[in-house]
Amino acid sequence: MLTFLRVLKFALQDFWRNFWLTLVTVSVLVLALFSVNILITLKAVSDNIIDSVHDKVDINIMLVSEATEVDVNNFKTFVSNTSEVDTVSFLSKEMVLEQFKQKNIGNPDIQSAISELEDNPFNDTLVVKAGDPSDYDLILQKIQASEYSSLVDNNDFSDPQKIISFVQSVSDKVEKFGIFIAVLFSLIAFLIVFNTIRVTIYTHKEEIGVMRLVGATNWFIRMPFILESVLYAFVALLINIGLIYLFINILTPYLGTFLANYDFDLTAYFSDRFLLIFGLEFVLAVVLTILSSAFAIRRYLKV
Repeated sequence: MLTFLRVLKFALQDFWRNFWLTLVTVSVLVLALFSVNILITLKAVSDNIIDSVHDKVDINIMLVSEATEVDVNNFKTFVSNTSEVDTVSFLSKEMVLEQFKQKNIGNPDIQSAISELEDNPFNDTLVVKAGDPSDYDLILQKIQASEYSSLVDNNDFSDPQKIISFVQSVSDKVEKFGIFIAVLFSLIAFLIVFNTIRVTIYTHKEEIGVMRLVGATNWFIRMPFILESVLYAFVALLINIGLIYLFINILTPYLGTFLANYDFDLTAYFSDRFLLIFGLEFVLAVVLTILSSAFAIRRYLKV
């Protein structure tokens, strides 16, 4: 333990002694980790939007006014038994009218027009939700080909695949660009750590020579450089955690407006996965810095 504490002391001394090299090294590591967190943020937001679109999309099948209760029940049973259908619910024309009023409660012109109507303009409706939004076209085809097609007066279906495809396309492009930036910063960090350790080795040539003369082991000579690289990763992670939560707090008011209908809290997302996200990032940063240090030690430290 005493030997380890001495090694740690040497590592901390080197960490602060080469302050400007340390600052540059930590800064690049922070940029690499921060770019990874931006990727995680974009992925989380896009996945939430896509899941919400999946949940909210359905088909409203308006039935003809002549449809009897038996016809409606048989039709509902047929649709329910269709393999692509997840749920089917029945709305009476009164319920449809009430929903329409609530949806347009802030539009006085529509409210005035509805109040002047003598008859309900809506029909009974079946609301159909598929397990997969891509199956809606197939469901409609099966209904149109069935014996119940004559019961359908109209259907309201806005293709969700266009929305989902657009969100997915933007997300994929941003993700690819983000991965490129993260890899670029990681390579730069690798080179900077490599050169930082190399410079540190050169500045400690005399000390290393003295260590050899007094019988210091190879492990004792090399470990301060390894621990120094771990310190780079640790400090970069702490700064990165502070930056990402600051970024989230700045972004939340704007993101809250954009995601008002999607019930998504980015702060809670990171907090719930704190150990997983930042633990993995720390492991990756440590692996990167240790590998870089190991290459530098192997190349320039002859013990």
